[in-house]
Amino acid sequence: MFWRRVLSAVVLVPLVVLIIYWGDWLYLSLVLIAMLMMQAEYCQLAQHFTEKLNPVMTVFLTGAFCLLAYLSPILTKYLPVSTAMFSFFTFVFIYVFAESIFRAKVEGELIAVTLKLTGILTIGWGLGYHLVLLRNVESIGMHLIFLLCGTVWCSDTGAYLVGRTFGKHKLGTPVSPRKTVEGTIGGLVVGTLIGFGLGTVLLKDTFSSLDAAFIAVLLSVLGQLGDLSASLMKRTAGVKDSGDVIPGHGGFIDRCDSLIFSTPTLYYYWELTRHLG
Repeated sequence: MFWRRVLSAVVLVPLVVLIIYWGDWLYLSLVLIAMLMMQAEYCQLAQHFTEKLNPVMTVFLTGAFCLLAYLSPILTKYLPVSTAMFSFFTFVFIYVFAESIFRAKVEGELIAVTLKLTGILTIGWGLGYHLVLLRNVESIGMHLIFLLCGTVWCSDTGAYLVGRTFGKHKLGTPVSPRKTVEGTIGGLVVGTLIGFGLGTVLLKDTFSSLDAAFIAVLLSVLGQLGDLSASLMKRTAGVKDSGDVIPGHGGFIDRCDSLIFSTPTLYYYWELTRHLG
């Protein structure tokens, strides 16, 4: 298992770094593929709770959020981005409820509505939309993505290695019973150190040292929270991994869950410092 994880990382990390560096449509393609795969895995998990989830429209709306972010520089010439975003939000809510209203049977429809909204908004808006927005930030988008992924994924790796080597005390959550206190602390320490280093080197003209330290801690904490939140879904569905697409890592949700909360947080933190600083 460990060496499969290492081999996958050796192959995939350089490729992902190059795509982040190139940006534009190639980066958009990577995000679209990852988000669509995550949504497909999510729909598979949701089948454990309801059979009334339409994966086609759910996947389509997830991709639409990513495209909306990519096209936002063009849209701003005609209308405010917030107008386009809230118009699309309105459409999503109307569609999700309308699809359930006109079914022959209403049993379990509220569960289906909740699951559809959770999947579309969490993966499509929370993650996909903001991953594209972050990369499109003028002059520093690439650096923000490197900060995000470097911090969160190094925190993941640190938690795994420290927990595997020194873990003795269980974290105490039934959501992920194998996680340990030592692993959690190790992940936070590694993520914070890496994040602070990346923030001060790559974004020294954007964030102060205090900002870099705060962001590093915040991303490390939110990365682990995202991981545990995905574990909640998987544990409730009675499965260990969301898929087996990535050898040693599981599925796309397993690999990207730690980005779910950290991505929008980094984007809006940057927006706040830009307007208030």
